[in-house]
Amino acid sequence: MKRFFAAAAVLAAMTACCGGSQTTLESTTWKLAKMEGIPAEAIASEADAFTLMFDAADTLVSGRTNCNRFFGKYECDGRKLDFGNLGMTRMACPDMQYEDCFVRMLDEVDRYEINGSELKLYDDGKLLAEFRAVAAPAKAE
Repeated sequence: MKRFFAAAAVLAAMTACCGGSQTTLESTTWKLAKMEGIPAEAIASEADAFTLMFDAADTLVSGRTNCNRFFGKYECDGRKLDFGNLGMTRMACPDMQYEDCFVRMLDEVDRYEINGSELKLYDDGKLLAEFRAVAAPAKAE
């Protein structure tokens, strides 16, 4: 019986310290799960396609479309989110319309919501895109 209470106490302490399963905007790799204008096959085509990563220390966002990498500043105040001018590599690839759609969506974002490991981006209350937290891609050495 003592083991049961000890295990329950440890579990309660871990939940309190770690905030349950809530994921944070920063220090998380977000992979697009669903967005109008981009088919599921394009989203799933590569592990790092259509990703976002936020760096709170420098307020920088970076990621990848289906073709090019991007980077830039972001501002976050409560649930408000705004992306600054994004820099981007400019390789020509097939299906550039998906990249264009993704980049336009980022430009429209004004708010975000996180529920568990799901990130939703909005513009004036309209859901623009849904992302899922994933393991960070391995860095090339």
